Amino acid sequence: MRKPSISYATLAAAAVRAPVALMLGGAVVGMSSVVSHAAAGASESSSARTVSGARIPSLRGSLKPGTTVSARRLGNRVFADAQHGFALASTQQAQYPATTSDGGRVWRIDGPPLHVNAAQAPLVVLQVGIASRRTFFAFGGPGGGQVVDVTSDGGRHWWRAVLGEVVLAVVASGGGRLTAVAQSATTSGASATTSVYVSSDGGREWRPDDRLGAS
Repeated sequence: MRKPSISYATLAAAAVRAPVALMLGGAVVGMSSVVSHAAAGASESSSARTVSGARIPSLRGSLKPGTTVSARRLGNRVFADAQHGFALASTQQAQYPATTSDGGRVWRIDGPPLHVNAAQAPLVVLQVGIASRRTFFAFGGPGGGQVVDVTSDGGRHWWRAVLGEVVLAVVASGGGRLTAVAQSATTSGASATTSVYVSSDGGREWRPDDRLGAS
């Protein structure tokens, strides 16, 4: 069966909806806002290159996986089903992945810190998404950083890839595929270059795909 193509326009349209994302059965219901010219800049993706992710290490003194965290510390939350969800927890001057398996009553740290305040500006993650109970991700979002952080094994291992000046949106498109839109300023600073990347291995490698702009 032929897989449906995903266009830049589709990504932009999905990303301009509600700031809190909710995914049920892998279908995107809402994502963060994105700059209006993300789709218009699609033709300028020739500078895109394959990007390899790197394992995100644990940091000395950081919270251990399994540590409970108050819901007051959470930002946007996304759910794979009625019970299993993912969010970013801002605590101890860092942003951690946090998950729930009881519909949000209890949240627990589920990996290393993804960003440390005032120390890692390019690594800022503001938005989240989820593809399944075991695959979820965080990314810069408009006004955020240059990265996509992904786990495909429920938080045991996290992978970070630096895709561009701003990662505007990330969409789970089925079959374990993640599609990201990244935007980088040109050397002149007068305009920006928008690129689309696809990962099919849980964020370990991201390949540019100009075909996604086709109708």
